[in-house]
Amino acid sequence: MRTPRILCEELSSPSIQYTNIKQIHHLAKVLRVKPGDSVQLFDGKGNVAAAKINELSKQSIHFLIDEVYAEKNPYRMNYQAIFPYIKKDNLIFLIQKLTEIGINSLVIFKPDHIDQSLVKKDMGKLNEKIEEAIIHACEQSGCNFMPTVKYFKGLDDALEHATTETESGDIFVLDTIADKLSGDLLKSNAKMISFITGPESGFSNNERALMAQKKISNYRLGHYILRAETAPLVTLSKLHTLNGENA
Repeated sequence: MRTPRILCEELSSPSIQYTNIKQIHHLAKVLRVKPGDSVQLFDGKGNVAAAKINELSKQSIHFLIDEVYAEKNPYRMNYQAIFPYIKKDNLIFLIQKLTEIGINSLVIFKPDHIDQSLVKKDMGKLNEKIEEAIIHACEQSGCNFMPTVKYFKGLDDALEHATTETESGDIFVLDTIADKLSGDLLKSNAKMISFITGPESGFSNNERALMAQKKISNYRLGHYILRAETAPLVTLSKLHTLNGENA
């Protein structure tokens, strides 16, 4: 059986007392771990530890740590995805896959054309599901660098945050009505690349005007229109290829 991976925000040697009740239940009831079993701990910032379960109860797990070591991020550049809230299941799928293929930062905004299934939804609870999805994706994929995630009430606030973070970086939008194809994107020497994608119903006129005012370049991904949960994945994969990340 594959060694279980567990997010542990504070790693220290020689031992740790772990008290995440939800994770303890998963380890004990689903994975059926027991004292003496080996696990891998990671803090989401690149630090990893080989450990063994010393004691296990309903309230805590005591880990004995062999060694804590730092891993280097396999990607040389930072990638930031800026995208809207979409249907819950599609959104969770998107979050999982972006995490698995190496996104650094997630910026999620409430679009003008929001799906009706989300109009009355408790966004706080949805955000909790998003953060759980990120953790599970890191645990399962072997990713030791958890992406940051921030939430905004609209594209204007999201862009204010993103453009501040990318002062020395590149930012562009993928839009179905753009003239230029994404194949026109050139390799970038920027430390961070941010890309924006839209909701199921597309950007509103106000959102497009906002991006035009900020002089954000726009591109089409290809000849066909991709789903809202597909476009960010294709974009990140293309950027990895253009910048030699897959070598």
